[in-house]
Amino acid sequence: MKQLLSLLLTFFSFTAFGQTTNQTNKISIGYSFSPDYSFRTLKNGDGTSSADLVINTRDDIEKAKFGHTTGFNLTFNFSHLLAFETGIQYSNKGYRTKEQDLIYSQTSLPNKGSTDYSYQYIGIPLKARFAFGKSKVHFISSAGFMTNFLINVKQTNIYTFSDGKTEKINHSSTSGFSKVDISPIVSIGVDYKLTDKIHLSAEPTFRFGIIKIKNTPVEEKLWNAGLVFGLSYELK
Repeated sequence: MKQLLSLLLTFFSFTAFGQTTNQTNKISIGYSFSPDYSFRTLKNGDGTSSADLVINTRDDIEKAKFGHTTGFNLTFNFSHLLAFETGIQYSNKGYRTKEQDLIYSQTSLPNKGSTDYSYQYIGIPLKARFAFGKSKVHFISSAGFMTNFLINVKQTNIYTFSDGKTEKINHSSTSGFSKVDISPIVSIGVDYKLTDKIHLSAEPTFRFGIIKIKNTPVEEKLWNAGLVFGLSYELK
């Protein structure tokens, strides 16, 4: 929390500077989409050997998966160098297990199985955005955080049969999971001025959760990295 307060203080100090160096502010609205590579970190929260065993077991069978983040943005441009961005975002992130062999005496039962874990959030980003350059192409960087509100946790069990057919069984619940997560965000990329009012951008972005998603001895936190493609329109 101290780091977040420091980030906010830094942002508002830059904002104040930006307001004094530019007389005409511009407001932009936009849409962004990011294909993401997502996973989790695990940490022994109570120092027991049983928690270490759980971590080692999960590291052996779990792997990263692809998700996405998308939504609408509202940007306040205080100068050609500095902007503040907020909005509303939907994100789907998580991980999955490797496909494992299932041994049954009946041939009608599946012989392989895996599980996909999807954590779905509605998030509100707060970011300071910096631009460098005066041509149509600007280099940009952003720093801030997103407050994520959990809307669903979906577990999908995927079964494969000997004849190649697959079956998916879904379970959804938010019981026992943290309802709020905070993800610091860092990115760097390029912005292209397509017309006087329309901008296109691409930003490799990294987001990492700082709140454990469940109150268990094994502390689990989510992260995702992606390439954010943006389209924005200047209102004034």
